[in-house]
Amino acid sequence: MLRELRINNYAIIESLKLEMADGLNVFTGETGAGKSIIIESVEIILGSRCSSEVIRKGAEKSVVSAVFDINGHSELKQVLQEKGIIDAGNDTLIIRREMDTSGKSKCYCNDEPVTLNLLREIGDMLVDIHGQYDHQVLLKPINQLNFLDRYSGLSSIRAEVSELYGEYQGILEEINSLKLNKSEREHKIDLYKFQLKEIDDVGLKRNEDEEIEGILPQLKNADKLKNLASEACQYILREDNSLLDRLNKVARIYEDIGRITGNIQSNHAELENMISRLKDIAGDLEKFCSRMDVDPKELDKFIDRKDLIIRLKKKYGQSVSDILSYRDKIKSELDKLHNSEENIIDLEKKAKTVEEKLNDLCAKLSSERGKFAGKLEGSVEKVIQELGMEKAGFKIKIDKGMAQEGMPKITATGWDNVEFLFSANAGEDLKPLREIASGGEMSRTMLALKTVLGGADNIPIMIFDEIDSGVGGPMGQVIGEKLAQLSKDHQVFCITHLAQIACFADKHIKVEKEVRSGRTYTVISSLTESEKVEEVARMLSGKEITAVSRKHAKELILQTQ
Repeated sequence: MLRELRINNYAIIESLKLEMADGLNVFTGETGAGKSIIIESVEIILGSRCSSEVIRKGAEKSVVSAVFDINGHSELKQVLQEKGIIDAGNDTLIIRREMDTSGKSKCYCNDEPVTLNLLREIGDMLVDIHGQYDHQVLLKPINQLNFLDRYSGLSSIRAEVSELYGEYQGILEEINSLKLNKSEREHKIDLYKFQLKEIDDVGLKRNEDEEIEGILPQLKNADKLKNLASEACQYILREDNSLLDRLNKVARIYEDIGRITGNIQSNHAELENMISRLKDIAGDLEKFCSRMDVDPKELDKFIDRKDLIIRLKKKYGQSVSDILSYRDKIKSELDKLHNSEENIIDLEKKAKTVEEKLNDLCAKLSSERGKFAGKLEGSVEKVIQELGMEKAGFKIKIDKGMAQEGMPKITATGWDNVEFLFSANAGEDLKPLREIASGGEMSRTMLALKTVLGGADNIPIMIFDEIDSGVGGPMGQVIGEKLAQLSKDHQVFCITHLAQIACFADKHIKVEKEVRSGRTYTVISSLTESEKVEEVARMLSGKEITAVSRKHAKELILQTQ
C-alpha cells in the first residue's frame, strides 16, 4: 500500500506531504489545481521519463518520494531482497527520485541507488495506473491480447514462447546468411583467401610492432650510442687518472690507515665493492659498444618491416593484435563458407526441432487463451452491464494468422490475433471496439476490464485519473460503486470531477490552487466529514453552495455508508 507521498518543487507544487488511507482515496478540485500532477509524480517515482522542465521555477532540483508497505507482496519482496535493497523482515519500501536542472535524474530505493529499469519493474508489480487517455490502449489489438493473457495468467508460457521465438529467428537469419548466391559466396571466398594469405605471408608475431618501435631508435642512433658508451668506458678504465685508478689509490690509503688505527675496515670493504661494481659497469658498456656495431642492412630490414606492418594496419586493424584477431575471424568465416552446405543442413535440422517445440508451446498457449476468453467475456460483459449499458455485448475474437504452408504463423506472442468486439445496444452487430465505442463507453469498458483483472492480478494499488471522462452524474454513481468495490481488495486512487464518485471516498483530498506574492501554489487538504459534505456540495452546484446542494451531498454520502 502507498502510505505516504512527498513532492518538493515539482511544477506548481512547492512542498507537499500526503498520508494515504486504505480503500478509496479520492482527489477533487478545480481544473488546473494540480490533481493530475500528483498522479504524474507517482508515475515518475515508478520510472516514467521526466525532464528538467518539471522543476519548479527558481529551484535547483525536484524531489518526489513515496513510502510503500509491501507486506504480503512476496514476489516484489523477493526481487528487492535479490537486489540487496531490503532484508527478509523488512516490509517498508521508500522510493525517491531526484531531478536537477541539468536534466540528470537519480533513483533510490531505501537509499540504495537503483536504475530506472528496476523502478519500472517495481512499478509493474506494485501499481496499475489508468491515465486520462489510457482508454486509447484498448484500441490496439496487441494490448487486447495482453489483457487476455494477464487475465489468464499466461505470462510464464508467453515468455517461453517469446524466448524460443527469438532463438528460432536467430537460426533462420544464420541460414539465410549462409544461403548466399553462388557468385557472392565465391567472391567472399576469394576475398578472404587473399586477405588470409596477405596476413600469413608477413608472419606477424603478437606485439611485434611495439618491439620494433623500441628497437628502431637504437639502430638509427647506433654510432652516437657507441661513442657515448665508449667515452663513459674510457672515463672509468682507460684514461690516466681514471675513476678506477683513483678508487684503487683511495683503497690503498684506507689500508694504510687501517693498519695504523685498526678501525677503518668497513669503509675499506665498501670501497672494494665500489671498485668491483665499477668494473661490472665498464664491462656492460663494452658489451653495449659491441652491440652497436650495426650492419646498415639490419636497420633497413627493420624499417622495411615497420612499413609492411603499417600497410597491414591500414587494411586490417590499428595494432598487430587487431590484425591477428581479424585474421582469426576471416579464417573462421572461410571455414563456414567452405562448409556452408553442411552447416545449412545442420541449422535447418536445428530450426525444425525448435519450430516443433515452438508450435507445441503456441498450441498450448492458444488452447489456454480459448479456455479463458469465454470467462473474460462473461465477466467483462456483466460489469459493463452493471455500469449502465444493460444491453451491451462483449466478445473476444481469436484467430490465427496463416503462413504460406497452411500452418499458423508463428510470432513472438504465439499464433493468435485477438480483437475485442463490442455492441452498445441490443440487436446491433458486434464490431471491433475501435470502430464503434464512444468515449464514455470506452471509459466504462476499461473500468470493467480493470475490475475483472483486479481480481486476477497481484497488483495492490490502482490509480484512475478521470475514469469518469464522458459520463454524467447517474453513471458516475455506478462507477463510484464499482471503484468502492475494487477498493475492498486494492488500495484505489481516483481523480474525479463527479460528486457521485467523490461521495464514496474513504479519504477525500481536496486540491486547490492559490497565488501568493505573484507565485502559484498547490494546496492539499485532507477533508473532515463536514468538509467532505461541503466539497461534494460544491461539485454538485458550482461555486455557490446552496442548502439544497448541501442536503443532496449529505444524502449521497449517506447512501455510500
